[in-house]
Amino acid sequence: MVMPGPVPAATQEVAIVNGSPEEEQFFTLVDTYLSARDRPRVRKAYDFAQRKHGDQRRKSGELFFTHPRTVAYYLAEYRLDAPALMAALLHDVAEDTRVSVAEIRRRFGAEVSRLVDGVTKLKEVTSRNGRGREMTTEEVRDATLHKLFEAMTADERVIIIKLFDRLHNLRTIDALPPAKQQQKARETLMVYAPLANRLGIWRLKSELEALSLRALDSAAYQAIKQQLESQFHKQQADYAAITSQIIECLVGQDVGVVNVLPNPQSIYTVYQSLAATSAPPRNADSTLRVVVLLEDIPSCYLALGLLHHLWRPVPGKFDDYIALPRDNLYRSLHTTVIHSSGQPLKIRFRTVAMNEVSEIGVLARWVYASAPLWSREIDDRVEALFANVRENIRLEPQNVSAGVKGVVEDVFRKQIMVYTPRGDVIELPQGATPVDFAFTIHTEVGNQCQMAYVNEKPYPLNKPLHDGDRVRIVKSGWARPQRTWLDEDLGFLTTGRARAPVRRWFRRLPRKIAVAEGKKLLQDELKMLGLEEKSPDEVALLFGFDQPQGLYYALGRAELLPTTVATHVLAEDWYLEPLRNVGSVVHTETGEEFVITNASYRHLRLCRACNARPGDPIVGFLRSDGGVTVHREECYTLRPDPLAERVIKLDWGKEGIQGVRVVTVQINVYDRTGLLFEIAELLRDENINIAAIYTPPGPGEGKLQVVLDLEVVSPRQLVRVLHRAHALVNVYSVYCLPKERSGTAAIPTRYLPE
Repeated sequence: MVMPGPVPAATQEVAIVNGSPEEEQFFTLVDTYLSARDRPRVRKAYDFAQRKHGDQRRKSGELFFTHPRTVAYYLAEYRLDAPALMAALLHDVAEDTRVSVAEIRRRFGAEVSRLVDGVTKLKEVTSRNGRGREMTTEEVRDATLHKLFEAMTADERVIIIKLFDRLHNLRTIDALPPAKQQQKARETLMVYAPLANRLGIWRLKSELEALSLRALDSAAYQAIKQQLESQFHKQQADYAAITSQIIECLVGQDVGVVNVLPNPQSIYTVYQSLAATSAPPRNADSTLRVVVLLEDIPSCYLALGLLHHLWRPVPGKFDDYIALPRDNLYRSLHTTVIHSSGQPLKIRFRTVAMNEVSEIGVLARWVYASAPLWSREIDDRVEALFANVRENIRLEPQNVSAGVKGVVEDVFRKQIMVYTPRGDVIELPQGATPVDFAFTIHTEVGNQCQMAYVNEKPYPLNKPLHDGDRVRIVKSGWARPQRTWLDEDLGFLTTGRARAPVRRWFRRLPRKIAVAEGKKLLQDELKMLGLEEKSPDEVALLFGFDQPQGLYYALGRAELLPTTVATHVLAEDWYLEPLRNVGSVVHTETGEEFVITNASYRHLRLCRACNARPGDPIVGFLRSDGGVTVHREECYTLRPDPLAERVIKLDWGKEGIQGVRVVTVQINVYDRTGLLFEIAELLRDENINIAAIYTPPGPGEGKLQVVLDLEVVSPRQLVRVLHRAHALVNVYSVYCLPKERSGTAAIPTRYLPE
């Protein structure tokens, strides 16, 4: 099926459907596939909606009815049935006129009214909570999404109508005020584009993302678009040569190749990659990408082997999404090879049918209704998605926002597949941890989770799992959920399916037990901070409690997290003493100021030849006068330094000089290979410099002490690091040394970096 629209081939922003149609064009399309019985029903809904909207105008000045007509036309492009077309035509009648959903039911039947009701926003008259107060904008949004998700799980046509409704609104968004444009764009990136992705409608997802980026950051959108188009035009000859070589190779071996197509990245994918490293558009990945379309699945694997024989494959860059399809119905073989020209080449192998499903997803159910393209396997995967949505929105019935958050964070995120010890596949959102895995298996497995083994090795409970991991949970009858699991900064729980039962566990504790456990929690937290002498009465007053009992109870029920208490306690005295500044300022010839770290306070200047800017990978060259010249890593003026005696690695800092406090932390561990590396890796992730490190002789029995002087930027960062270090395998205690016991003078044998 040809998908027309304004498409720069270089950017993959293929328009999924045509622009706004006229009445004749709409009914000409509808008449090509609807039955003689259904056509008058659609005409009746069309006339009714047009009459009720009357002379209403959109912000752009065009008649309001053009919007529902266009949405219905989009659906007709994919051969959606009559009730879906009627609901698309009528969905704004229920929102923007005096016609109720009940009247739509009387006129057009229960099926159409149910679809209309699912798509319709909450009306202002219903925008009140249980206590009768007006709901906030966020509460109305969450309640509307909750209603949409509930309706979607009952009938997938609801969300398809809503997605195309959002597509047309974004295509015509320029008439709205900038603030409204940005609000719509952010909501699209949070909810609708990920949902289109999970439903496999890749083209729609890609266009929603691109239009949202254009509304949020037009300059970045245009710059990336121009860069990709420039790259594509420069690579035309390469694509032609590669296509010819692939076809010649496969045809020569009687492999059923149908076509070879360029497969450039989407604008938003490139934007995300660049944003992750603060790189400019000129640094966009220029790797060549092609899709090889074949007749059947055996041909895909045969073509893969032949091209691996033709060009050397890159180790570790092969993925089989035919045997293990992605969560969004996508199926393909992925590989990266080194082309004979010396440049890397990314190749995707899939059948023509797989290619269609990968681009239009669940819409294939209607487009290919009479063909075997829509299989029972695909149907089961879609139903599993809706079951997951249903479960998440019902986890906390009294908290609508929590249900919406669970769907957005757990279901719409990219998914990974991990395995139980018996080989069962468990689907989890990317970033999920062993604790999330445990609660997915069963609530009691999560409640009794003591430790985890991943690929038969001990594994931190707050470390993200990866695609293909085999996970084994070790349970204990005395193990129970921890309050720190609820601190999102520590990373133990990332799914609503895990957070909800953990919260319930603590809220069901009897008062006496909650108070006793809260008291122990406070004592442990103060000990970790090296503040055991701190009075509980002082801490209670910080949080507005007259007596410590109230604080203990709040801690015991997890209404107040121990990490929150620790952060507030540290913040009291954090700024009473001067902080140590990190980072050095470098000035450009035009007067701009940038902060650079790891230069050890040396005088800096920028190389005039390469003119490095934030986002560029940089190094420093130590001059004979003691200063440092900052170069881009590939600068042609940088002198060779094979022994690394004069070249140092630098980084860009944040705006303004940052102040740090040096804190001495002692980590008590049972020694094992790689533990010190994991501690250093944790600190690197936090961007914390180790000013000094010392490992005194331990007390024996495999026990060791690691003493570190850390440059910490905030109380919150210190608390986070202490708890994340304590979560590492074989770490049995972590605490800050009191001031009189800290400082480099107390341990003269430490290693002190220059």
